[in-house]
Amino acid sequence: MLENYLNKITCGDSLLLMKELPENAIDLVVTSPPYFNCRSYGNETVGREEHPLEYVANLLEYTFEIKRILKKTGSFYLNIGDVYFGTKGFIRNKGRYARKTDKHYKEHKIVKPDGVYLQYKQLLMMPERVAIGMQEQGWILRNKIIWEKPNPVPSYSPDRRYPVYEHIFHFVKSKKYFFDLEIAKENGHHRDVIRCGIEPFGEHQATFPEKLIEPLILATSKENDVIFDPFSGSGTTSLVALKNKRNYIGFEINKEYCEYSIKRLLKASENLERESFLPKLHLSEEHLIERLDTIITNQTYIPNLFETSYTNDSL
Repeated sequence: MLENYLNKITCGDSLLLMKELPENAIDLVVTSPPYFNCRSYGNETVGREEHPLEYVANLLEYTFEIKRILKKTGSFYLNIGDVYFGTKGFIRNKGRYARKTDKHYKEHKIVKPDGVYLQYKQLLMMPERVAIGMQEQGWILRNKIIWEKPNPVPSYSPDRRYPVYEHIFHFVKSKKYFFDLEIAKENGHHRDVIRCGIEPFGEHQATFPEKLIEPLILATSKENDVIFDPFSGSGTTSLVALKNKRNYIGFEINKEYCEYSIKRLLKASENLERESFLPKLHLSEEHLIERLDTIITNQTYIPNLFETSYTNDSL
């Protein structure tokens, strides 16, 4: 039932959790799944495949389920980045260009090059491959938005240009869907190139900037609509939905990020006089964290949850 997850952050595998949601129940989906071979968050089921096409196939399982639960009037914004083959999270960068996440993939295995698609230095075209797969599922691609980042994470190479953008695909499942062009214009989101800096939150280095997704939510949903993020991370989509009088559902497999999300939502709710709209945020932080632990271990409430703890030996 939708009510079981409404205005909550639920810790678990979203592919399993989505099967508990009814058809045509969600007004808007805004998400950014883990990118292929870039970071390790703990126990993720997407992004650590050996073959890039396996990653595409795995993501398409999620988009198939999202299509089922999205309303015909709804929209789906998918943010996804590309990667070069063989870089293992850009581990080849040195010195000041090295990333904090380089260590995540030192022991991670990837498929061997084949001299064709899988060649070192090859840009894999992952966003386009996912988008084409979604079109074959019946999705309608309305926009391929370019998110230009004035402060991108360094990805230096002496023989190519610096990558400074990512894709945000706007998909719908019906020709008639909700979209307010005037609101989009008011927020400078009426063009298919958006310039917005990255804003890491805490230990999560790949969070959505609020000012990037707020105009998306405002232009393609209405007050009291249900906004869903199946890869919730630190909860930015839910936070922006909350601030703009929307309901939210967040699924996240990493327990630590679930706790981050709840703390952010609690802090935001302290400044909002909307108690009737926030039935699950009246409780103390301690109560909510305790409740989260109960949800994680309660197999009757959420079946088949993946274990969220991990060790370095399991990466």
